[in-house]
Amino acid sequence: MRGTLPGHGTDRRPADQMGATGREIVIVGAGGLGREVAGAASASGLLPVAFLVEPGYAAAPVAGLPVRDTPDDWCAEASFVIAVGEAATRRRLAERLEGRAIGVVVHPQASLGPRVAIEAGAMIIGPATFTADVQVRAHALVYPGCTVTHDCVIGAFASLSPGASLAGGVNVGPGAMIGVGASIMPGCIIGAGAVVGAGAVVCSDVAPGATVVGVPARPLPGASKKVHQHGGP
Repeated sequence: MRGTLPGHGTDRRPADQMGATGREIVIVGAGGLGREVAGAASASGLLPVAFLVEPGYAAAPVAGLPVRDTPDDWCAEASFVIAVGEAATRRRLAERLEGRAIGVVVHPQASLGPRVAIEAGAMIIGPATFTADVQVRAHALVYPGCTVTHDCVIGAFASLSPGASLAGGVNVGPGAMIGVGASIMPGCIIGAGAVVGAGAVVCSDVAPGATVVGVPARPLPGASKKVHQHGGP
C-alpha cells in the first residue's frame, strides 16, 4: 500500500498513517530507535499505545508506554511500524506482521515537496528535506537532517542515517544503509544491501552488498556481505 504526501496546504499524512481507528500505532522495538519513532509519531498526531518486542522479552514500561511481547486483542485496531535499525531484522518482522495494518510515521517538521510518495511502514523521524518526485519505499528509515532531492528512490528496508544527502536521481537499493553525513552524487546507484560509511562521498555506483568508505568512496576490502533478497527497489 502506498500513501502519497502531496505537500503543502493539505493533510500531509497518507491514509496508511491514520491507523484502523484513526490514530493508534504500535511501535515494534523498544530501544533507542523505538523511542525516537514513538516521539515522531506523537508529534505527527498519532497515538503510540505500546512497544512490541520479541516473545519472552516483555519488560517494564519504556517512555511511559507498556512493553508487550504478543500482539493480542489489545492492539487489534492499531497499525504498526517496525523501529528496528538492522534491515534484515526489519524485513523478518515485517513478514511476521503480514495481515496487520502497517502505518507510516512522518515527523511534522519534515519538508515534503510535490509528488513525494511514501509507502507503508516507512519512518521519517525528524526534520528532513524531500524536494520533488521522491519515492520512499516500504519500511525505509530516514533519520533527521537528511536531504533527498529530485527523482531519488529509497528502497524498501533501506536506511538513511542522520545528515545523509542524496543528489538528484540517486537510487538506494533495498536494505542498503547510508552512513552519518554521507553524500551521494547525482545518478548513483547504491546496490541492495550495500553500506556507505559515515562521511563518505560516493561518486559512482556501489555494488550490491559492498561497503564503501572515504572521499571519494572506495570499496572496503573483504567487507562484502551476503545480500538479503528484498525484491526490486
